[in-house]
Amino acid sequence: MLEPRGSRLGDFDFTTRQLEEDEKKFYGIFISHANADNEDCLYPLRNAMLEMGLYPLCDRDFLSGGDDFQSKIERTLDCYAAVIIITEASLHSHWVNYEIGILSGKNIPVYLWDPNGILNTAPKEDSVDFRKFADAHLNRFLPAFNSLESLLDAIRDLSPYADMFCEENAYLDCTTFRKRMKEYAETVIVTLESNIFDEYYSDFAECKIGTLIPNFGMFYADHGDGEHCYARNRCVPLEDRACPQNGIPCALSLPRTLGEENKECVLLNHVMYNGKVYRQGDLNRQGKRIEKGCIMFHVPVHKLYGTEFKFIMDVQDNTRYDLIMALLEKAGMNPSASNSMLGGRIYLSLPERRMQGLFRLNHEFTNNFLCPHAARKSV
Repeated sequence: MLEPRGSRLGDFDFTTRQLEEDEKKFYGIFISHANADNEDCLYPLRNAMLEMGLYPLCDRDFLSGGDDFQSKIERTLDCYAAVIIITEASLHSHWVNYEIGILSGKNIPVYLWDPNGILNTAPKEDSVDFRKFADAHLNRFLPAFNSLESLLDAIRDLSPYADMFCEENAYLDCTTFRKRMKEYAETVIVTLESNIFDEYYSDFAECKIGTLIPNFGMFYADHGDGEHCYARNRCVPLEDRACPQNGIPCALSLPRTLGEENKECVLLNHVMYNGKVYRQGDLNRQGKRIEKGCIMFHVPVHKLYGTEFKFIMDVQDNTRYDLIMALLEKAGMNPSASNSMLGGRIYLSLPERRMQGLFRLNHEFTNNFLCPHAARKSV
């Protein structure tokens, strides 16, 4: 369970929740394939990805009789990476060609798996049309991989947050973090609801919406009141150094500095454009209808120490900027401005979170070990 679970502040609602197990696939890696290749290509690839802790997403996992295949596939392609299996069967598959067309316009990693080396051979007469399509779209995804091992090496460290972590500002180096992603972070869905997102949808849809994450699992030497505090009012002296329930040491008892051995956390100051605005009646990634206008964010939360973030909106023109500032102010979201660009960046400081507009998402004690002072000290 995470805090805050939900609150009514001004003319908006703010809620957080963890991903449900059957929902994680919507934040996975899409595999575009022809059904004829299931046994030889799809199943070995999917099984290998599952062993790596990735979430492969295939059309057979979410399509059923009577579904609107096109709309479901389009929503599912809103993923963070994809693999296209290139075979004789997929060359002539309407759906594979359709999926390639959509993926070619998305700014996500796309990998080609060409187990039979088709892309390296001269085109046959009956595949000329496909080669024209490939020249227009597939070349931007090259090089292709001819073996499953080389493909897996390419995607082994992939995560939806991999680009957040920079060598120069990370306790845990970038390569190591990506390999251990499942140990450190999980996706949390944050929803900000308000009628203004229904009434002024077109204005908000033109913004780049996301979060500024200044602190992901960061430790501070001066972390509070001298007590080692636990959720549910369980406290022990700092020198005891361990959780009284599960015995896990608290890193705060031995403040760390950059460059120490056994580094455990990552510090960053990174913008993620991870917010999407919805109107009432729109379908979300799961195909469920939105009951009220909202912005939904997927936020990485450190599994042990939580995450701090601010909501941001980058507005591209001055006229819309003034309108959105007025709307957010009226809704009680306490917007503040940074006029460093055309239009400008707007920060939201919701009234219940007064620490410079920073939100903290932390695990409760019974879910995962946490010292509440692991986040930034109040100022």
